Amino acid sequence: MLSFRDEALYGRGLMNLLLPLIPLKKNSAWLLALSFLACPVIGFAGQNAAPSSHLVFDDNLDGHIIINEVRVPKEGEAKFTYYETLGWRGRAAGYAGLQAHPRGHNYIFSIWDHKSHAAPIRAVYRGAGTITEKFGGEGTGLKSWNFELGWETDTWHTLALRYWPLGDHSFYGYWVRSARTGKWTHLVTMDVAAKGAFFQGGTDAFIEDWLETGQRQRTVNFRRGWKRKVDGQWHAFGSGRYSVNFWDLEKGKRSFNFRTNWNAGTSRDETGAFYFMTAGGRKTVPTTANPSRHEIQRRAGKPGYAPIKLRSAKLSVQTGGKLTVSWENDPATLPQFSFALSLFDKPSTQGVHLARIEKVQPHARQADLMLPEGIDLKRIIVRLQCRDILDNQSPVLSLRLPE
Repeated sequence: MLSFRDEALYGRGLMNLLLPLIPLKKNSAWLLALSFLACPVIGFAGQNAAPSSHLVFDDNLDGHIIINEVRVPKEGEAKFTYYETLGWRGRAAGYAGLQAHPRGHNYIFSIWDHKSHAAPIRAVYRGAGTITEKFGGEGTGLKSWNFELGWETDTWHTLALRYWPLGDHSFYGYWVRSARTGKWTHLVTMDVAAKGAFFQGGTDAFIEDWLETGQRQRTVNFRRGWKRKVDGQWHAFGSGRYSVNFWDLEKGKRSFNFRTNWNAGTSRDETGAFYFMTAGGRKTVPTTANPSRHEIQRRAGKPGYAPIKLRSAKLSVQTGGKLTVSWENDPATLPQFSFALSLFDKPSTQGVHLARIEKVQPHARQADLMLPEGIDLKRIIVRLQCRDILDNQSPVLSLRLPE
């Protein structure tokens, strides 16, 4: 029986994984080639896939934020590999991670449909280069990918997910950060028509070869994982349970020819301690058991990323009595989660506001305030404050119209 975490290989199906390779003008030759490629996985499995491996962390509790850092060493990159970094259970189960795809280095984020959903999952925001589409197989849902941003080998990448409620719906935002550039990017926000669908279970990371290329070694590193519980307290990932899919190692099954070529544990370099998993490669030998538990001591009480900082903002008056406020945030600081705008008559900036907007809208960088009739534009002042995805508040910016 396949678990939800094996959907990367089986549930979503090889056709979904290879869809970005198909030319815009599809032809029968391409589809025939893909059908032959799909056969070894879907119904006539070979025995040459690298063993599918999991590292499930010790955060078996409900939460609304999960974070993990992932790195693929240059010698550990192999095409047709999914380096899943964040996987969770619940009524909106899903996962996010890196993919070494023939088309390039891809960021993946997917959520499964569930019988409790009142409507199809939809993307309410797509960042530059992000594409979304439905997937099928053993389960259905909505997936996103982004080749345009790309990820790099030998570089730590932070992946962060946040859930928030809106009426009877659950929203999920996906952000990534490269340690090389130090910049955060908001890739997608998805809307699930279900109430209170938190991140449940122990957060899962896995490494998976979806096209039977087990002769190539693939390695992935993880560190500094976090979950914020529903009560607001932070839980640092202190250990992880490593396992290899034993049902794939039997004779006639997809990883039989590489049944002893896997390994995992902890290590350390100049960046600090990290977990590693390796699958495939004929020289790979285990130095641990299947299953086994591995630990890294954590001392920090919460994530240490730089809190949100507003870079600039401006006001402009539009026809129809609207005041437009636009702003930019420093991409090297934590991404925006919400914003608040308050309009005051200049002498009363500490008193009652004349108009106010407060929204959870991570992608917004502009909003309109309605001006009261007859207001003296020279007297108005707008106060802007943003909150980041970890709930740090930015300093307040006070804005006036240019003279």
